Formats: sequence, C-alpha cells, structure tokens
Amino acid sequence: MRFSLGFVLAISLAGLQFIAILFVVTTSYLSSERAILDHARGLMEGVGSNAVEHTKRFLEPAGEITDQAQRVLTTGLVGTTDRETMERYFFELVQTEPQIAGVNFGDEEGNFVYVMKSDGPGPYRTKFITIENGVRHVDFIWRDENYQAVAFSNDPLDTYDARTRPWYLKASDLERRIWTNPYIFFSSQQPGITVAAPVIFERDGLQGVVGVDIEISDISGFLSDLRVSDSGAAMILGEDGSLLAHPDPNQIKVQNEDGSLSFANIGDIDDPISRAAFGNIEGPNITNLVSQSNFDYQNHEYMGLFAPLAGVDLPWTVAVYAPEDDFIGEIKANRERNIWIAAGISVLTAIVGLTIAELILRPVRAFAVRTALVSQGEVSARAPLPKTYKELSKANKTLIDEIAQRRESEAKVQELSRDLAHFSRVSVMGQMASGLAHELSQPLTAITQNVDAAISTAKEEGANNEDLLAILNDLDEQAHQGGDVVRALRGFVRKDEGEIASFNFNELIDQAKRLMRHEAEDHHVTLVYERAADPMVIGNRVQVAQVLINLIRNAIEAIAAAESKTRQVVVHAEADGKVLEVRVEDTGPGVPEGVKLFKQFQTSKEDGMGLGLSISRKIIETNGGRLWLDKTAVGKTRFCFTIPRESA
Repeated sequence: MRFSLGFVLAISLAGLQFIAILFVVTTSYLSSERAILDHARGLMEGVGSNAVEHTKRFLEPAGEITDQAQRVLTTGLVGTTDRETMERYFFELVQTEPQIAGVNFGDEEGNFVYVMKSDGPGPYRTKFITIENGVRHVDFIWRDENYQAVAFSNDPLDTYDARTRPWYLKASDLERRIWTNPYIFFSSQQPGITVAAPVIFERDGLQGVVGVDIEISDISGFLSDLRVSDSGAAMILGEDGSLLAHPDPNQIKVQNEDGSLSFANIGDIDDPISRAAFGNIEGPNITNLVSQSNFDYQNHEYMGLFAPLAGVDLPWTVAVYAPEDDFIGEIKANRERNIWIAAGISVLTAIVGLTIAELILRPVRAFAVRTALVSQGEVSARAPLPKTYKELSKANKTLIDEIAQRRESEAKVQELSRDLAHFSRVSVMGQMASGLAHELSQPLTAITQNVDAAISTAKEEGANNEDLLAILNDLDEQAHQGGDVVRALRGFVRKDEGEIASFNFNELIDQAKRLMRHEAEDHHVTLVYERAADPMVIGNRVQVAQVLINLIRNAIEAIAAAESKTRQVVVHAEADGKVLEVRVEDTGPGVPEGVKLFKQFQTSKEDGMGLGLSISRKIIETNGGRLWLDKTAVGKTRFCFTIPRESA
C-alpha cells in the first residue's frame, strides 16, 4: 500500500469528525439566527418594561403624597386656614421624596401656601399669598434643612392666582385627583407637571385644591441615570410627538420667536440616533403604539421600542432605543469563534489521531513480526510475548482510571453549578427584599402617622375608650417594630453594620413573647421564657432580635413537623462572665445526621433554603458573640448564643 494503515485511519477519523462538526455548526448557525433575533427582541421588551416600571415608580410618589395631603386637609388634621401648620406639613412632604419639586394649596378666596425647593438663599422657599379685608399680601420665607428661617422677602407686584391655574381648574371641575399636561411653572419658569386633588368638606363644599409639582428636568435626570444598555437611552414622548423627558435636559425645551418656551418635537432635537429611531412617529395616536422596530444608523443595527405609561393617568409613551450588539453582539462573536475553534479542533484531531494510530498499531506490527519469525522457525512459539502487550494492558487500565476520575470531576462540577444557581436565586431574593423594604417604608410611615392622629383624636374625646387606646397603642408599637425590621433589612442588604448600643435583653424577650405568641398557639406549643438577672447587653438590638425570633420559630416548626407529644420551647438568658448566654431549647426531633447546620444551603427542613442559621451566626459574630449547637443536651435540641454584657 502507498500509505500506512495508521495514516489512513487518522485521516479518515479526522475527516469524518470535521464533516460532522462543520454540519452541526452550519446548521446551528442558520437555525440560531432567528432565535438570536427573538432573544434580542425579548431582551428589548424587558428593557422597555423596566423603563416603564421605573418611570411609574418615579411618578407614583407624587400621586401618593397628593392623596395623603388631601386626606389630611379634608379630615381637618391640618386646618385649611392654619398656614403655619400647613407650611410645616408641606415642608416635611417635600423632604420625603427627592423628585418632588414643591407642594401647594390654594383656596377659594385666593389664599395660597407653596413650599418648594430653592437655589437660595436657603434650600427651601415658602410663598404665602394672604387676602385680608380685600388687601393682598405676598410674602416669601427661605428655610434650611432644619426648618430654620434664613431669609424673608415680599413682592407687592406678584399677580399669581392659583384659582386661574390649569391644575386648580381641572381638579375643582372634575372633583378628583388629576395629572396636568406639561406646562411652564410660574415660579421657576421650568417645564413640569402637577398632580392636584380637590379639598371638599361634606357640608361646606369645595375649600381649595392641593397640588404636588414635579419638574420635567428631574424626570430627565432620572432617565439619564437609568441604565438601558451600554449605549442605549430612554425618553418620554407626549401624545403629539413632543419630547417631555430626555437624558440630556437641554434637548427638551426650545425658545419661540416671541421669547416664550415650548417643548421640542422629537424630529427637531439635536440627537441623530433618537431622530432616526422615532422621528417619523407623529400624531395624536402615538401613545396607542406598543411595538418594536429596527433601524440602521451609520452601518449599525439598532432596536427601538414604544411602551405606553400604563397605570398613570398621563398620555405619555416611554421610547427606548439600543444597539442590537448590546444584547447579542457577544453571542454573534462567540458563534464565529466556535466555527474557527471547530476547524482548529479538526486539524488538531488529525495530528493527534495519527500519533495515537501509530501507538495502537505498534503492538500489532510487533505481533505480526513475531508471527512471521515463528512461521520461519527462527523464534520458538514458547518465547515470551513482546512487552508491547503488557504496555497496552497497562494503558487500558490507565484509561479506565482516567474515565473514573473524569466522571468524579464532572459530578463535582455539577454540584458546584447547582450551588451557584441556588446562590444566584438567593441573591435575586436579596435584591427583591431590598426593593420590598424600600416600598414598605412609606406605607409603614403613613400607618404610624395615621395611628398617632387616631390616638390624638381618641384622647381629645370627652370619654376616653381605654380598650380603643390600648389597641391603637399596640398597633403603633407594632408599626414602629415593623419599621425597625425594614430598616435593619435594608441595612443588612447594604452591608451596613447598624447602630451598636446598650439595651435590656429582658425587653427583647418580652417583645419576642408578644410576636411569637400566636404562632406558638397555632401549633399548640408552650413557650417558656426565663429572664436574665442582669439583662443589660451591648449590640444591634434589631439584629439580635431577628436571631432570637429565628431560633424560636425554627424550634416551633421542628416540633410541629415531628408532631412531638411534648411541645415546649424554653428561652433561658443568664449572665456568664463578660457575656450574656441565651439558650433556646425545644422538645423536637433533633438535628438529622449528615446536615451541616451552619453551612449555606444545608437545611433539615423540606422547604428550607439553608440560609437562616448561616445568616444568624454571621449577625451574632458581627455583634461580638458566637452561636453554636449544644450537643450535650440529652433528649432535646439546644441552640446557644452569647452577647457582650454592658457591665463587662
């Protein structure tokens, strides 16, 4: 033969492998093109939804503050004629949300109170318009962050009348909360919108209108911070194609020939990419479009998206554009790399196959030579076999060992992948918890304010209802406790170590007793609390409380799951030198063997996540103590932790 058997074998195997790889890669290339584009559109849709949700979240606090102010004024908690109390209340509202430009109230007689952010001489400015005996007074007060007055002024030439403004007229006419179309503010001469609601007394009718202002420039600043993609941007369009918000605030307004200001049209702005994406969209039906589009700009593929701002009573559309490569550029580059890698692997396989074929055929040739020599009588058939056969056997054994090791390595990689995926899901839950904590802070604040108002109202009545006051005080305490837990959760997500201070651990036990009472009764578990003789400790009270509640809840759940006959949890606190030792002991089934309790994702619960004890140990160690499982307890499960004592 002209070529050796090893060469033919190597070339044949490499050729077949190359053809197979080329077929698979080519088929994948053609079939994945549509899937990649669908994937990009899905990502773009997600980006658009994200921009819409963030914009709604930016605008919604203005509506909530308007509703709150309307309720406070309507119920009489703040009188419509008590301008000093109203100013202080509006001042606190403006400080609550950074996107709020100002809060105002105008009544039917022409009186007006307006608290707004200012450039100086103080960060906040109050405008009073007072009508007394037909005489109009316009006064200004500038205040600092602590509500201290820093400057005073008046303007007898001021002609402002809230009763003639669009927000007042529309809210009083419709008798409900409204959003105005964008307009130029009288005081700041900046474009903005107003959320307004009428203040109507049941007997006396309309008293006035309360309004909350948001400057368009603040929305534009918010959009500039909103990350769409590496090179994308989001903007807000009006129903007539006017540009209401843009990452560059200078693009929004234009000066007319008469010196007045108006909003720029999307087709006239100095942003070529935005004009290419949305410049051909005009007309009053723009907000009805919910679609995606593709366009080219300077030989680059771009994707555009229109999404109406649903859930807010505004005829606005969020428009988003981004380069296609921001979403799938890496996928395309990776696909091309795979083709070159496949070609390289085929060439390398041919070389390696040739070498391996030579090694495999070596003992065959040796056997052939020995057979020829034996047939010619030059070598005895009883002669020892060539060493190549023993080497081949050894190689076979080595190959088997390597396969076993590889399978073991693959199993470890799969386990690590599962742990990584689990950790990623927990990380997302942490982000969701942070967002939820942020969203809960406002309703909790509103609850505490309303409860305080209810307590004040109940106490002002002639005959106090002690049961009602007790319920309201308990509700106020629970709302404040909820606020503390929310703040601790946000601090924990931000890696904030929190406030370290001395506190009475017996008070913490009393708090846990109240919080866990109903849960224990639901599972028919008896809770026994043994208070400490010297209870003063040093640490983060909210964090230590979370650990104590977690251990008690774990004990209750363990007893309930095992259906133990004796159902009791004992919490014992006792001073031990420089620390206070706390023991949580239950009559549950104990800890199963093989479960590493303080390792992440290790748990004995069927629906547990394996993070509670790990986080609890970290919290206790951060507070200067330690947490462990006391294995000396017989017939019971006992978890212990220590906290530094104040007297130590």
